[in-house]
Amino acid sequence: MMTQFKERRQHVRKMGDGLAVLINGKVFPVIDISVSGISFQGSGHWPGDRVRLTVAALHALDDNVEALVTIRAAEGGVVRAEFSPTAKLMRYIITHLGEVTGAEPAYFR
Repeated sequence: MMTQFKERRQHVRKMGDGLAVLINGKVFPVIDISVSGISFQGSGHWPGDRVRLTVAALHALDDNVEALVTIRAAEGGVVRAEFSPTAKLMRYIITHLGEVTGAEPAYFR
């Protein structure tokens, strides 16, 4: 009998459409993102690792924000990480989510 996956995330993750993660000059596609964390295609990281990365828009890699993450899971070519939040990072993510969903974020007007 298969057990059900228990969702432990504090915030629902949304599409990472149009975003990439940049680490040491390499580009990794974003799967999903929330104000708490990010999932991206990649490998070479282990749970507990602290990693500095850049979250960038694919259409313009200079539209980006730096982030520090703690890797929470890495398997099957997918890395799941938790953000060490900053105001700049939160603004970037909320703006992206507003663009993806078509909703105008009210947090930073």
